[in-house]
Amino acid sequence: MLNDPMEGVFASSRRVRRADGYHDLKAAVIHNKGRVGICSFSEVHYHELMWAHYADQFQGLCIGYSLRRLLKYLPANVEFVRMYYDEKVPMIRDDSEPPMIAAKKVLSCKNYRWLYEREWRMFASLGSIGYEKTSCVTHVYLGSRMSDNDRNRVRRELADLSIPVSDMTVSKYSISFED
Repeated sequence: MLNDPMEGVFASSRRVRRADGYHDLKAAVIHNKGRVGICSFSEVHYHELMWAHYADQFQGLCIGYSLRRLLKYLPANVEFVRMYYDEKVPMIRDDSEPPMIAAKKVLSCKNYRWLYEREWRMFASLGSIGYEKTSCVTHVYLGSRMSDNDRNRVRRELADLSIPVSDMTVSKYSISFED
């Protein structure tokens, strides 16, 4: 379930709509969208809207990663794509493309109003994708509204891992982080 109800909507070119088996193709793309596991990443940790939308109104946390190290330890079937932002819905133009590929292309595009997210998306099979190398994690940022109990628990859990933890400070209309 994605938070943008328009995400995943797509159109088909006239040629594709006129192709034999168009309705089967459309149904297969829709079916495959539901079979793709998604994890979203952002290039920024300091954007207020991101904290409001994705970190429970500043009560959550943000985990910083080294993409290079993360990719090194993830299974080979995991893919990363940089999101594409546009005014128009994604268009399926090739009826010979496998439905799973078309589904991932559709899920790699969002309305341009979401551009501030600067999102990268990880695609994998549904379910948990684990990695055992904590060296992928470079930093943890704690929201300004996180409870003291949660803040202390995160710090305790990360203390032995030598992962830096920073607390958010809100000052007027800006946020910053302090160790």
